Amino acid sequence: MARIVLELTNRCNLRCRHCYDERHASTGDLPCEIVETVLRGGASCGIDHVCFSGGEPTLHKAFGTIVERVCQEGFAFSIVTNGLNFPGVSRLLARHRHRLQGVTFSLDGADASTHDRLRGAGSYRQVMRAAAVAVARDLPFTFNCVLTRENHNQIERMIELGASLGSRGVRFGHLLFTAETNPGLILSPAERREVEERIWTLRTGARVPVGMAPGYFSESPHFPCGPLELQEFHVDHRGNLTFCCHLSGYQGPNAGRDVVGSLAAMSLVEACEEFRARVATYRSDKRERVRAGMLTGTDHFPCWYCVKYMGKVPDVTILAPLGWDSPPDRPIHRRIHVAAAPHRDPAA
Repeated sequence: MARIVLELTNRCNLRCRHCYDERHASTGDLPCEIVETVLRGGASCGIDHVCFSGGEPTLHKAFGTIVERVCQEGFAFSIVTNGLNFPGVSRLLARHRHRLQGVTFSLDGADASTHDRLRGAGSYRQVMRAAAVAVARDLPFTFNCVLTRENHNQIERMIELGASLGSRGVRFGHLLFTAETNPGLILSPAERREVEERIWTLRTGARVPVGMAPGYFSESPHFPCGPLELQEFHVDHRGNLTFCCHLSGYQGPNAGRDVVGSLAAMSLVEACEEFRARVATYRSDKRERVRAGMLTGTDHFPCWYCVKYMGKVPDVTILAPLGWDSPPDRPIHRRIHVAAAPHRDPAA
């Protein structure tokens, strides 16, 4: 079975330094009609889990109604949130505890100084309050930390903090590349490898489960990734099924490069078939590049490779001083006819 991630809104009530300006535009909620399209076709696409993300998903004007509908249709659900609105929605989540798989709180520092420097004054205290409410209501939660130059030396403390607060896990993920990313926050390839090794070592004796989001260095050129393994689908706040969540709300010159189809114009089943075709194309192109010896060392960082592959960030050369290489000669956007596309490509 698979899960579908719904970007309920592009709005957010924080101004995080590692995010991008479109998130602060105060526009863009996923239409409830699109949610209904997803619920109608979800089971036929092998989906049994709905994850709410954003922006900040609790800002959607119909958040409560959407949660109710997802549960009525028999789906499990989860939510990724910055925690600011959590006390207000916790009662709703508690009512549907039997369907709730978990809450992920964004926490980017083991102390208020670090977290607030990245996410805004007072936001650390709000996350601590949200975690306390989750414990009081017996709601399962984990923490997710975006690794930057500001916090990569706090991994051990983050894990201990998560354990002490009653978290069911701590997950780390690399800062994604965007056209607006501050190069001063991005770790070099060598620094990322060093941080990853520390995380893999620490997970052995940790008091809570410790993991990493896809995007870490992979010896294999065929990356561990939910969408590429057909285990995860993403719908952006405009109602588009996208190839991945990266830059889904971005409105720069390459916006929409990864759009598979609009759920306002096609059923979820049709969109998922096209999605599988795109994945098959990606895998085929990857095999060709591997055989041709076109992959560099940094191409083994999945998100770096995919950003270049889809041309999502116009100029990645600004990161060259940090050790990130140049983009390929051209992005590839070959299309495979849906009827001819296999659902899974075991050779990849």
